[in-house]
Amino acid sequence: MIINDVIREAKSEHEVYFLLTSYVEAVCYCDRLNCLPEQIRGLPLHGVEDVRTRIDGLRAALDEQSARGGTDNKFLLVVRETADLLDDALDRLQWLEREKQHAAAA
Repeated sequence: MIINDVIREAKSEHEVYFLLTSYVEAVCYCDRLNCLPEQIRGLPLHGVEDVRTRIDGLRAALDEQSARGGTDNKFLLVVRETADLLDDALDRLQWLEREKQHAAAA
């Protein structure tokens, strides 16, 4: 099971943020070439909008690398992996929020 799977099954927002924080810390520790932009590596996370902003930053970094004809496979791998993880986390956070609203309305 990969971390994306665990995030998709998280039972609470707290679990999602805990997993994201753990991932960011691990990537920063291993990211000796600083593949991830600083805005992505910063902690703590500050809610859904922060996650969305980080995704946008990663997409911009990928677009910039592509525009320069970038072929740095390590950069592309780390940035795409992180973008995918953040996308999964954002989806889960939004789903959990909808579930909370449905429960409150019932």
